[in-house]
Amino acid sequence: MEQQNGSMPYIYEEIKENILLEHRIGGNYKNIFHRHNGYEIYLLLQGDINMLVEHSCVHIGRGALAIMNPTEYHLAVSLDGGSYERYTLNLSTKFLQSLTTEKTNFISFFDKRSPGQNNIVTLSEDDILTLLALFVSLRDSLDSDAFCSDILANSYCMQVLYFVCRKFIESENIPANIMPPLITRTIQYINDNITESFTLTDIGNELSYNKDYIGKIFKQYTGIPLKTYILEKKIDLAQSLLAQGQSVTDTCFNTGFKDYANFIRTFKKYTGHTPNKSR
Repeated sequence: MEQQNGSMPYIYEEIKENILLEHRIGGNYKNIFHRHNGYEIYLLLQGDINMLVEHSCVHIGRGALAIMNPTEYHLAVSLDGGSYERYTLNLSTKFLQSLTTEKTNFISFFDKRSPGQNNIVTLSEDDILTLLALFVSLRDSLDSDAFCSDILANSYCMQVLYFVCRKFIESENIPANIMPPLITRTIQYINDNITESFTLTDIGNELSYNKDYIGKIFKQYTGIPLKTYILEKKIDLAQSLLAQGQSVTDTCFNTGFKDYANFIRTFKKYTGHTPNKSR
């Protein structure tokens, strides 16, 4: 996780490359609810895992294929602390946009879903081996300095995207959502009211639960405090509004901040720069 001046952890992992392919093997895997500044393709090869994406939680095993866009918070939780193996392919927004054609809009494919819905399908063993072969070829190309290795890497990346898109379009093997209803309702409340000013007490009153209990269960499942998640979501929205040309003052009040100075401080704390820079 990135850190701001050694204090406030960003709740995202920054992707600096256009293409970042990682193969992780280990045990006792731990993480927190996070997102990336790019798009992610995730393939689980080994492990007894609960995958959280926004308000959904799915129990997955070998062959689970997941996709996440930059706005979707996600978390893989090892249930038994045993062996864990996965591949992740992260692609920058700029790079994915460069691959978009009139007939094939990869950005739309990742973004057209409602947050936390239809993120995961399960592959057959043959499909696992096919995708693994593409990942290995992509890895070799990324590691090579040979002539045209970058062209090969882009080609393999496009083949991965084609394969993944086709599997999501064709698949009927979609795992069931097992997220506790309280967490689902909490995140849904936040999403529905993200432009408003609300407190943890307001959430508790709406859901008829004590706010401290909701916060405890939320952190138990996601690894981060509920208040931190809310602020991060508000800053996400603020960055989007600023990028669309909205003024800093309007963005402040359209993301539910009542105090302008507090908005500026919070924005800089979570992003590392001022709102004017985002504009």
